[in-house]
Amino acid sequence: MKKLTLAVTGVILALVVGANYGVYAGGTQAAPAQSATAAQKITVLLPKHEMDTKDFMEGKARQFEKESGIQVELINMAWDNVADRVIAELTAGGSSYDVIEFDNGWVAKFLNNNWVAPLDSYITPEMKSGILPGLLDKFSGKGHLYGIAWNNDTRFFMYNKAKLDAAGIAAPPKTWQELKDQSKTLMSKGLVKYGYTDAYLQGQAGANEILFAVYAHGGDFFDKDLNLTVLTSPGVKDAYNFLYDGLQVSKFIDPASLTASYENAADAFCMGNTAFMLQAWPGVYDQANDATTSKIVGQIAVAPYSLSADGTSQVVLTLPEAMAIPNTSKNKDAAWKYIAYFSSKAFDKEKALAIGALPIWTDNFNDPQLLTQYPYWQQFGQQAQHARGFADIEWFDQFSNVLQIESQKILLGNISVDKGLEEMNTQLLAIPK
Repeated sequence: MKKLTLAVTGVILALVVGANYGVYAGGTQAAPAQSATAAQKITVLLPKHEMDTKDFMEGKARQFEKESGIQVELINMAWDNVADRVIAELTAGGSSYDVIEFDNGWVAKFLNNNWVAPLDSYITPEMKSGILPGLLDKFSGKGHLYGIAWNNDTRFFMYNKAKLDAAGIAAPPKTWQELKDQSKTLMSKGLVKYGYTDAYLQGQAGANEILFAVYAHGGDFFDKDLNLTVLTSPGVKDAYNFLYDGLQVSKFIDPASLTASYENAADAFCMGNTAFMLQAWPGVYDQANDATTSKIVGQIAVAPYSLSADGTSQVVLTLPEAMAIPNTSKNKDAAWKYIAYFSSKAFDKEKALAIGALPIWTDNFNDPQLLTQYPYWQQFGQQAQHARGFADIEWFDQFSNVLQIESQKILLGNISVDKGLEEMNTQLLAIPK
């Protein structure tokens, strides 16, 4: 890829984007010189937020234009189409876009190819201390920050409080063993068909849920140096033993989980067939309280903690999307102004109020106005402090494919946990790195 030669300006950038969104101060930024008098224009390529049914972001882009004087060509399309465009453009070394989608699974690939610009000299101390640590960490690497989240797609542990109350269970489970015990109690009393349904299908959703189970059993597929630990991390085997037992032996996990999508799992929960949803997205709460889509209106609650092996080492899965600036952009300063505007604490709150988007700022989970509208976000905020994403490996797609296929063999009972993990490890070691 053609590398951009940058001149260090040594100028402290101070930008003000309207009284409502505060002052953003940055430091030196390596970027081409830009004319102070020329009209600036940036091109932004992002998927549309799944909850933005009233074009809130488009309207705010026009407001940003008025307040900043920067023209914005905002391109919104389906995620797959955005991904195709972004990867093709960056691979070719093009400079068509100034702000781009930066998915959580792309971090290693983008950094290793030097495709996106570091944001360290732009981000303010307020943003560093105020944005959820897991979101900043997810888009960091090699000692630098490269993206600011625009879509906090973090998952949360929800449960049917009414069913637990009916069974005489005082609190939702903290550990996987408690999850099994409570599930069997609820099933024995005829309150549910299964403890929970999950999306363990052979697909990316299945890989996501397996990763969560491994993380929440204290395991990992990689060590800190990204060496494989499939056979050496006890939590990996513990997770598969739990899932195999739940599906094939004790049978407290809905067997439909082996082919279920996320939507199927949510439907089972909302129909009252299950009591727990281990990693629900925020919209499930609204679905469960909508009489047109649910039989459990008013029954569910969000736990103030997530499941873990020991009841203390919590983790929830986060699958966020960020905004980044391509290294080839000729308008880096203007691009940052756009990112700063759309990731400020005040804007984060306004977006949450308008479309229910999950905040990226820690304080907004405790904001009185937001809690009046979304009281369960207080528990979301407690769980979100323990958010964790995918390992940053450039060969993540190949890893995920092997994980999906071999996990299905284990969970179906076609191969033992030990032999299945050995086969998984062999295949992962064979992938060119």
